[in-house]
Parts: sequence; structure tokens; C-alpha cells
Amino acid sequence: MLTAEKEAGQIKAHNYWEPRHHGALQLTFLSEHRASIEPSKIHRHRDRPPAGRRRSTNPTSGRLPPPNETDTPSPTSEQAYVIVRRFTLSHMDRPFEPIREITQLQYTNWPDFGAPAHPAHLLGLVEQCDAVVRVSNGGSPSSLGLAAQPRPILVHCSAGCGRTGTFCTVDSVLDMLKRQRARAELTRAARHVSPMDIEGAAPLLYQQQVLRLRTSGGDDPPTADFADPADPEWLCRDDIDLIEKTVEDFRLQRLSMVQSLRQFVLCYESVLEWLATQTPKSA
Repeated sequence: MLTAEKEAGQIKAHNYWEPRHHGALQLTFLSEHRASIEPSKIHRHRDRPPAGRRRSTNPTSGRLPPPNETDTPSPTSEQAYVIVRRFTLSHMDRPFEPIREITQLQYTNWPDFGAPAHPAHLLGLVEQCDAVVRVSNGGSPSSLGLAAQPRPILVHCSAGCGRTGTFCTVDSVLDMLKRQRARAELTRAARHVSPMDIEGAAPLLYQQQVLRLRTSGGDDPPTADFADPADPEWLCRDDIDLIEKTVEDFRLQRLSMVQSLRQFVLCYESVLEWLATQTPKSA
């Protein structure tokens, strides 16, 4: 949810997570808390040791601060958070059907027709969404970042085109770039793998991809060998602007996706910001 309930005195969205009955559907509210979308805090929380690990006998060595604590507050950190809500939906006429649990992320600091305070905050929102998806899918996505049966993700703002289109564009393009990187790594690894390595403990998907490469011949196997049926044919083409093409495709499905020039620029700023974080800094 990329909008506040009210903005500039106008109702932008209704409170649909309030406990109530919607006909035969019963909504039960479970919890609500705030989660930071400041990149430094997200990375610090992500890198914490998993729960249950034994503490060090030296309490001053390697101690990690709490996830919401920062050494130096960022000048862009004001209201850099997302509201995380959990609620369930059940059907009164189908008491033996599984209850649907929903996790909602609401970001209220994105003005209509505008942009967040900083592209890093949009990236943090994408990363928090990815974290929820990983948990919902059991925390074990495949090597290409796909789950066997992924839970659906619904995105909305007020009209469902400007802010929604911007978020979906950035999220989609980052996913494409991650897929390209994964395929490139598989290609490089396949050229240095022996048949015994393939028959070992390598993941099944990796084995299949390597076997395709080894049997295709040539130094540069065709992209189709690594293609996913859900991927568009232009995904791995270097002469295609992924952002422009993604917005074009979205606009064939819904009018005015990425509604303003500022939002279109934000897509490029956010992707460039992400690429900058992925590039190792020189000594």
C-alpha cells in the first residue's frame, strides 16, 4: 500500500484491514509494527546472526547493535519506515478451508504524483517486500530467485497507476538484473565444471543448466538455454532499455502506469542507486 488513507484533506484509500465481516468473509487483525526502510538498518538487521546461536563468551567482541540503531543518523532517515500489518481472512461457509494470512506493507511518505524523499527509501521498500516474500515462500527460493508456488503480491496506491507503476517498474527491473547476474554466474561456472562436479551435490537446477551448456557446444551458448518460460524475450538484450520497455509493457495492461515525469526519473535514479550498491568500492 503506497498511500496514506488521507492526503491533503482527501480520502485516498479506505481502512480495509479493520476487523469486521465482509459478507461470509471474516477479517481478523493480528499485529502491527514499524520496520525501517533505511538501507543501513535493513542490511544490519539482515546480517545479524540467526536466532538461537550461542552468544560469544566475550560480550564486547563482535557485538551487533539493535536493528533500529544507527551510529550516525542519516539526513534522509526522517519517517523512513514502513508499517507492517498482519491479518487473516476466513470464510464462514467453508470452515475446513485453510485460513489465508496476509502481510501488508504500507508506505505513507510518498506524495501523490511525486516521489519519496530519496531513491534509497524506494529500494528499502522493495527489499522489505522481498523479505516478506521469502518468509511466505518458506525462505528457500531457487537459484534464480523463484519459488515453486509463490504467493501473489498486490500493489496499490490511490488510483493504482502512478506510485503503483513506479514501484512495480523498479521491482521488476531489479529482478531482471538479478536474473541476468545469476545466468552470467551459471555460465561462467559451467565452463569450469567437470562431469564429476555435475554428478555431485550441486543443486538440481544448477546441474540441468550446466548439462545444457556442456551439450550445446561453443563458447557462447544461446541465451535460450538459460531462459525461463516466464521471461520476456528481450530480457537479456543489451540494446533494450529495461526501464523504458517495462513501463511500455505495463501501460499496455493499465493506463498511465508511471504517471509523471518525476516518477519516471525516479525509476532510473533507483536502479542506478541499486547498481551503485552492487559495485565494489575501489581501495
